[in-house]
Amino acid sequence: MDSLFEGPTVIVVASWVAILTLLLATVLLLIIVFLRVRAQRREKRDTQARLYWNDVLQRELAGETVPVHRLQRDEVTGFLEAWNSVCESLPEASVRRLAPLGHRVGLEEAAQRMLRGSYHDRAMTIIALGHLRDRHLYDLLAKFLNDRSPIVSLCAARALAQVDPPRAMSAFVPMITEREDWVPGSVARILAENSDGSAAREISNALLRANADSTVKLVRFLADIDPQRAAVVVRQLLEGHVDDHIISVCLQLINDRQDRERVIGFLTASRWHVRMHAAAALGRIGELGDAGRLEALLSDSVWWVRYRTAQALFGLPGMGAEALREVQSRQSDGYGRDIIEQVLSENAMRSAT
Repeated sequence: MDSLFEGPTVIVVASWVAILTLLLATVLLLIIVFLRVRAQRREKRDTQARLYWNDVLQRELAGETVPVHRLQRDEVTGFLEAWNSVCESLPEASVRRLAPLGHRVGLEEAAQRMLRGSYHDRAMTIIALGHLRDRHLYDLLAKFLNDRSPIVSLCAARALAQVDPPRAMSAFVPMITEREDWVPGSVARILAENSDGSAAREISNALLRANADSTVKLVRFLADIDPQRAAVVVRQLLEGHVDDHIISVCLQLINDRQDRERVIGFLTASRWHVRMHAAAALGRIGELGDAGRLEALLSDSVWWVRYRTAQALFGLPGMGAEALREVQSRQSDGYGRDIIEQVLSENAMRSAT
């Protein structure tokens, strides 16, 4: 008897499974279509809002006092896109001219909801608030400086630096060595935009209590934003008892001829990378009389030392291909002759192209 019902039961179950699968696929397709249509409508709405507010911003910049309404919920994204795009392309004075418009349309109020959204919404809104250049926004923006997203936290750092530079730099600089996820290029941009000198001061103060790794990172940033202040720090580091890695970095940053004697002292260092960077530095700031000091390194046991030394010789004032050929002819070491040949060939190829 069981065998009589086994066949029909399997067929019925299989039929229901097929029907349910078809229904689920249909529902899934409808959901995808719905989401796609909604996304297209939102994109169209945001585009229209962006174009409208971009026109308003341009007219405001042209000197018109444009009558505007408070931002509606469905146009906030479009406004933020237009606002950020325009402000990023303007000098400081022009951005400040637009700030009253941002207050008139209620940007700060509209931002409250966006700051609770996705990381993209938060980042876009934080950037927009920074362009208001309003100090009373500092505490609101400071909450995002420790955000887990490196993008959001860096946007917050830049916005803070725009609304209150000294206070922002005192909070931002100590975090540079702590946040390994921060892109150095973005950090450098924030520091480079600082115009009141607070970034350089904070980095100089941080260097007084930094460890070796932090020192390397901070002194590079300092050299980018304040070469003169960095030169003083570099001299102090080279004259102090610092490790070879810091010495190498400092030698890479030297560009002042008054540091020539300091550099010469590192040509005989025990670590090869120190000798290499010392040779390269002497090539930048040395004089023709330093050629003899560099020639001694052409027979160094490390290829990179020989290579940077040959390049440094070529770059000394009064040197050139012909003079370097004379140096090559005096070399008793085959490695020294070979490395000069390579540097001369590379320079000949660059000249030809």
